[in-house]
Amino acid sequence: MPRRTKILVVGDSPCEGAGMLLEQDGFTGRARPPSEARSAFEELHPDCLVVCGGSIPTELAVAASEDGCPIVDCDEPVVPTRSDGGEEPVDGHDLDERVTNAVGSTPNRERIARLHEGAAELVSIEERDRLHRRVVDIAEDVLGFDAAALYLHDADGFVPSAATGDEQPGRLDSDHGMISQVFESGEPALVDDIEAHPTAERQIERHGSGLAVPFGDDGVFAGISTELSAFDEVDLEFAELLVTHGSQVDARLRAEADLRDRQERITRLHEAAPSLINADDEPALFRRVVDITEDVLALDQSVLLMERGGELTPVGGRTDRVDEVSTDTGIVGRTYNEKRSFLVTDAEANPDAEPANESVKSAISVPVGDSGVFQVLSDETYAFDETDMELAELLMGYVEATLDRIRSETALRESRRVIERLHTTAMELGTAETEGELLDRAVDAAHDVLEMDMCKLDIRDGDMLIPVAESGKVPEDAGREMHVSEGLAGKTVRTGESFLVNDLHSDSDAEPTDPEFESAISVPLGDLGVFQAVSTEQEAFDEEDLELAELLMAHTAVALRRIRAEAELRRERDSLEALFENIPGAAVAYEMIDGEPIVRRVNGAFERTFGYGADDVEGASLDEFIVPPESADEAEAFNEQLAKGDRVQTEVQRETADGTKHFLLQVTPLEVGEENAPGYAIYSDVTEQRQREAELRRQNERLDQFASVVSHDLRNPLNVASGYLDLARETGDLAKLDQVDDALDRMDQLVTDLLSLAREGQDVGETEPIELSTIARESWAHVATGEASLEVVDDATIEADQDRLVELLGNLYRNSVEHCSAGSEDDGAPHDATSSQTVCSATADQAGDAPTVTVGTLAEGEGFYVADDGPGIDDDIDPFDTGVTTSEEGTGFGLPIVQSIAEAHGWSVSVTESEDGGARFEFEIA
Repeated sequence: MPRRTKILVVGDSPCEGAGMLLEQDGFTGRARPPSEARSAFEELHPDCLVVCGGSIPTELAVAASEDGCPIVDCDEPVVPTRSDGGEEPVDGHDLDERVTNAVGSTPNRERIARLHEGAAELVSIEERDRLHRRVVDIAEDVLGFDAAALYLHDADGFVPSAATGDEQPGRLDSDHGMISQVFESGEPALVDDIEAHPTAERQIERHGSGLAVPFGDDGVFAGISTELSAFDEVDLEFAELLVTHGSQVDARLRAEADLRDRQERITRLHEAAPSLINADDEPALFRRVVDITEDVLALDQSVLLMERGGELTPVGGRTDRVDEVSTDTGIVGRTYNEKRSFLVTDAEANPDAEPANESVKSAISVPVGDSGVFQVLSDETYAFDETDMELAELLMGYVEATLDRIRSETALRESRRVIERLHTTAMELGTAETEGELLDRAVDAAHDVLEMDMCKLDIRDGDMLIPVAESGKVPEDAGREMHVSEGLAGKTVRTGESFLVNDLHSDSDAEPTDPEFESAISVPLGDLGVFQAVSTEQEAFDEEDLELAELLMAHTAVALRRIRAEAELRRERDSLEALFENIPGAAVAYEMIDGEPIVRRVNGAFERTFGYGADDVEGASLDEFIVPPESADEAEAFNEQLAKGDRVQTEVQRETADGTKHFLLQVTPLEVGEENAPGYAIYSDVTEQRQREAELRRQNERLDQFASVVSHDLRNPLNVASGYLDLARETGDLAKLDQVDDALDRMDQLVTDLLSLAREGQDVGETEPIELSTIARESWAHVATGEASLEVVDDATIEADQDRLVELLGNLYRNSVEHCSAGSEDDGAPHDATSSQTVCSATADQAGDAPTVTVGTLAEGEGFYVADDGPGIDDDIDPFDTGVTTSEEGTGFGLPIVQSIAEAHGWSVSVTESEDGGARFEFEIA
């Protein structure tokens, strides 16, 4: 079947001739307005543009010209376009002939169309080998080249990736003729005679001419012919177009492959990271670094160098290829000092490389924090890329973190070992009985535990510092008596501060007794003297040494004060013993150690109050036994005050043998203002006082309520009775006395409820196990319930005061029976004892004449409920408000009495809607 000519008609209103042309058998295509013609051109790749009724967009005309697509105007002669023969387009009278002639005058049009089709095919290829093969096939089949080859560049030259023709080309050196020139310059070349060309070199004898085009940044495409001058600029242009499409797809495939490889390597690195992070020591870490570099990152030559005494020493990997390196040498030194990574693609061309081994041609150099340098090496140039360096940096991130952790743990273990030994020493110091014994032990501990070879202790006597103890390595003439105004020792005593001096000879306050002393630490022994350690090297001590010496001296000072105070304490002991034991409150003798109040003694009142014997608490932190969790922060703040030597007087809550109670706490150090001074704490129980105060507040609140009710609610029936009594006197109508009697009954009911509510603030009586069903029916029998009915749906045993529980249930029954029944008689009167707002909102039809009251247990948790089928309770009011009611017979105290009795038992009470729409009162038992 003959190929049909594809046309694109451009115009807002195509003419009849153009429309008929689209319907002819030899043509195919579509019509589009100028605004859509550019995108249609890219999609259709037509053989000819037909313009109807005007001009076409400039960019479309340019695209058509570049693509070799002729343009035919329906009313004008054919617009000239590029053609191989350079001839003018043939003018035709009919539109179909003009289009056919225009297309026929561009012989390269077929090649362009086939090239576009080939380029579209390249985009769908997903493998580089197939892509390269298809590029050369298109060059041979579509562009008509006798032979074509695609060379890819590597470190050693050019490798043929794909080729057509009878003879396959071989590898080319990196400086091979035209191929090398085109690769380095990035410019295409056209060679009419390979043999006569000054640069081009034949690979196959019968090749006569050729062209070469850069294939992206990775290689060169070459077209070959056995004839001389076989290619022209059009062929070169076609080749460039083909190679552009191919190299773009190749770049995408390489990028995708690189991304997949990078992601896979990163995934493997993350999977291997736990084995690295879990290393227990530095040698194990270094071994795993090299293993991961080789096995996971596929980098087979690596070396890890750590800083040791100003040099970078190989500690893992290819230590045979790298010797110890100065921190100022080459790329290694720059990496270490600048703390940044370097990618060396060609060591010979890099002025800073200075490889330790001549065979190293390229490398990656990555810092390991502040500790060293990691390098990956290769004997080939350009062996690594940015991805390799990024992965090495990621690996070193794990290494740095793990190395910090290992070193921190090592330092922590060593610090803990020293501190543990120091604490042991502190206990030994506490057993010393004389000053001489104590000070000798302190100096021995500084020498043996803190590894301070030359140290001494001076004790203050007035304004003089007297040497009293020193380690064996201190020169004999190094110690002398001195005034507190002299030297670093005197400054330490005067200021009470510690000093770390890295260079004694440059310190204005230091007056070393031996010229060989270079550095020192000076620590006060409280206000009793000074401890000093010296060294013949500068910067021999650090802050940790200073802190440990301060800790040792703190223990020593405490022990020294103890020894000096013991004689005085022994004299006072008998009198203090009697006073301490006879203090009414719980008393504790404590000693502040490491910020904690350590119990030394407790009196009998303490044992009875808190339930701990002296053997249980002495020698331990007091807070561990009596401070409740919620008061931990408060206790810690008190300890900070006591550590400073401040008094503490406040009210606290503490755990006792009978639960949490309130105490007035008075803590007094034996020496106010002295840090970590021992002292006494006295706990005076004020729990009953606080309870009485709380009860008094509640009683006062009830008195305020009673006064309000008496002044308001009793006055109203009193006024009614007085008014009707006056009427009876004036009229002689004794029937008026009935209203007086009703008013007096009303007053009696109010007074009765007031008295009942008044005693609800008292504690409940003795409680006992009571069956809910029994007490519910007993209470029902005490209430005038009329036609109402009681239903007890299930049973439970409740610990309660029986009389008070009968009273609670009776008030609930009356509230349900009287007021819900009243609702039927009084057209929807509300429930009792809530508010001046409406509580029972139902009408008589809703409430009914005979309400049912239901008693049962709660489905979840311990407790019971009382429910009715009345009209319910309004959501907008509180049913437990005191003294107000919307019922004509209610007093407003029934439900407050219920609430008071429940709270006296420790129960919580709430009201909800019952299943029948009435009120449901729930009592949860804690």
